Amino acid sequence: MSLLPRCRILVFDIGDVLFSHSRSTVTSTSIPATMLRGLLSSTIWREYECGRLSEDECYRLIAEKFSLNEGEFRRAILGVRASLQPDESFIRFIRELQAEAQGGLRIFAMSNISAPDYVVTRGKLADWSVFERIFTSADAGMRKPDLSFYKFVLDEIKAEPSSVTFVDDQIENVLAARSLGIHGIVFDDAKRVRQALQYAVGDPVSRGLGFLDERAGRLESESSLGHTVAENLIQLLILEATGNK
Repeated sequence: MSLLPRCRILVFDIGDVLFSHSRSTVTSTSIPATMLRGLLSSTIWREYECGRLSEDECYRLIAEKFSLNEGEFRRAILGVRASLQPDESFIRFIRELQAEAQGGLRIFAMSNISAPDYVVTRGKLADWSVFERIFTSADAGMRKPDLSFYKFVLDEIKAEPSSVTFVDDQIENVLAARSLGIHGIVFDDAKRVRQALQYAVGDPVSRGLGFLDERAGRLESESSLGHTVAENLIQLLILEATGNK
């Protein structure tokens, strides 16, 4: 008998999860990459992401506060935007999870992103249909890791925290989600995250039996280095456990 899915709702961050860009990309401006990352974590930028400042106001205030050339900062941001690309492989994997669930899996996105940056991001992916809804800090007026943003999303999608798995590249955002009872996954290694998501939303019994059927007659043991071990103990144990020759 198959197990019920452990999770029925997935919520993904957009930047550095669904999309990625070179962290060293700053275009040909005088602003170093490390400094740019700091500017994008400033209070002014956070206010901009929450829709409280216009794009021009944000650029002007940052230039004034940090003694920068406004035009240089604007060009640096345009360079970052240009480098942003969807992770087609990971998005395809999400679609496969949804297809396997046969209507039993809801998928959303939740991002700290300004309205202008979101417009650009939307244009970089042709098909967003896998996402039932996308929540942005610009629309909500809140940003991660503020708990109010997570509570807002849970209320909007009418979900209990325990039914949700949240994926984000920032540990503080994941910890905030976990504090509310949401299952949080840090996006630090694509292969590990894929395995964690398969475990969270899938039926491990069905997946295991499918693996045995696919490898029927070739269930040799394998070492951590990928070497086949010539023994039949494991195969006999599998036979004993399944009763299926």
